[in-house]
Amino acid sequence: MGGILAGKRAYVTGGSSGIGAAIVKAFAEAGARVAIGASSQATRAEAMAKSLPAAGGPHIVVAADFYDKAQTERAADAVIASLGGLDIFVHSAGIDVTQTAPTHETSDELWDRMMGLHLNAAFRLSKRLIPTMLKGKSPSIVFIGSVCGLVAWEGDVAYNVAKAGLQHLARCIASDYAKTGLRANVIAPGVIDTPLTRNYAGGMPGGEAEGLKILAAMHPMGRYAKPEEIARAALFLASDQASFITGVVLPVDGGLTMV
Repeated sequence: MGGILAGKRAYVTGGSSGIGAAIVKAFAEAGARVAIGASSQATRAEAMAKSLPAAGGPHIVVAADFYDKAQTERAADAVIASLGGLDIFVHSAGIDVTQTAPTHETSDELWDRMMGLHLNAAFRLSKRLIPTMLKGKSPSIVFIGSVCGLVAWEGDVAYNVAKAGLQHLARCIASDYAKTGLRANVIAPGVIDTPLTRNYAGGMPGGEAEGLKILAAMHPMGRYAKPEEIARAALFLASDQASFITGVVLPVDGGLTMV
């Protein structure tokens, strides 16, 4: 059974729900063998792994707490050992805030949590994985950023800055390894229908239902996206079809950042 990722080995963090789960499914259907990164939802990830098409071989689950440096490094090593190498790394693990606050009221704890999962983990995993990825053909890194890394959403300073940093980390990796063939790109989604988004909407005036209406109306297309729409972009950037694309931040946002 073929597919544009046939023979590829991929690691997707945050792979048990939301955007990450949609990416795992898309990659498996495209022929890749996938290591599903999970933390608190490892049981759900195990069920996913068994339900996915396994044309590229059996999928695995690698659980880790990415706030812990040692666990992060062990997870990277476990992925490489289990898959026998690595061709694609997608960092999709993330958290959002359920209550917004201006900069001077943003806690150090929230700042550290946002930086720890979105940016520090991406750096540490990339640092650990890149030497092995360089041994393969056309390796690709895809970070799931956010439109909040391109424009500043009021009250979300820690999330905004973490995602902006993630996007520049990808550019730095792209620059460092361009001559080797390793590519690094970022997808900057608008609002996506995920549990994180619904939690965020629940903290808005009027509750979740009204919050989702407000978030949808922010997009010129008048709606928010499905996780599968982000997964299709990730599939393209991870594949050899994007072989001359590196250092790009691709908004998939229904036009939100064009106005």
